[in-house]
Amino acid sequence: MILLSSLIPSNFNEEKAKCMADETYNPQFLYHQKIDKKSLDFYGMPEEKTTKLAEKILNKAYFGRNELDLEAMGGDTCSQQQVKNTTLSFLKLHQLEKRFEIVFSSSYISKASINKDTIKFRLPINYRRESLISAIYHEVGTHAIRRINYEKQPWFKKKQQYHFSSYLETEEGLATIHSLLAKSYPLAHKTAMLYLASHLAQTSSFAHTYQKLGKYIQSKERRWLLTFRQKRGLENTSLPGGFTKDILYFGGLIKVFAYLSKHDYNPTTLYFGKMSFEDAEQALAINPKFKPLLPIFYTSSKVKYKQKLINIGKENFLLE
Repeated sequence: MILLSSLIPSNFNEEKAKCMADETYNPQFLYHQKIDKKSLDFYGMPEEKTTKLAEKILNKAYFGRNELDLEAMGGDTCSQQQVKNTTLSFLKLHQLEKRFEIVFSSSYISKASINKDTIKFRLPINYRRESLISAIYHEVGTHAIRRINYEKQPWFKKKQQYHFSSYLETEEGLATIHSLLAKSYPLAHKTAMLYLASHLAQTSSFAHTYQKLGKYIQSKERRWLLTFRQKRGLENTSLPGGFTKDILYFGGLIKVFAYLSKHDYNPTTLYFGKMSFEDAEQALAINPKFKPLLPIFYTSSKVKYKQKLINIGKENFLLE
């Protein structure tokens, strides 16, 4: 597995400036170490059928709207204190307030992230009410709770011994679905955008990918950073290729939704730990009496959870 830090080119700022001055320019990145194609393709490649679904969702989301319109649908903007208070309240509902520290810093790369004992938010805060709840459902309601249950399993840190498969696609797919629960307009357009951008990067140059994404993203800054996410790892970005990790979110959403739809929209077994849905039956067989911690957005009303997931499926063409 490739380290993300190795994908940051030493001449990042210089090449970005050249692109901003000339949108037809393809960056020539320099890295501290050679990155081979096998590492860049580690997470697989975009598939044509999934790319078409991503475009269908994006065209629906952006029909008569732009990115600012979609952002405004998320409600009022949040202050740093509101972010802290809302996150803490969610932790308390699960008796996890002593487990996690909430930290803010302008040095963080991701808008929000979590590890085994820290929830990190990037400054300056840029959340609206719905996007904040979405982030909490994603990071705490999915990643953190699955981690906590995982720590209690006999296969904790022994997944290779039990022949468990890779869990990342399930992890990010389930988290992406749960992030949509908080949305009044639950279209998976953000993860669809990542998937489409990865497809474009694998079939064309940096400049062409950047220009094509202009159909949806007006901000040159955000569009450039999204293009860079897909083309990072390449030295000569006039060539097709790049880092494909971003396909996990949308690809995982589709697969996990299919699993949930076949199991009456009950995510309980998926909360046995950090594992793929493909290993859910094995996890249950290994520890059949295990009672996992489950997120409040499921336990408070299983009927409402199911109804929301069915609506997500309908809005995103997953039930066709």
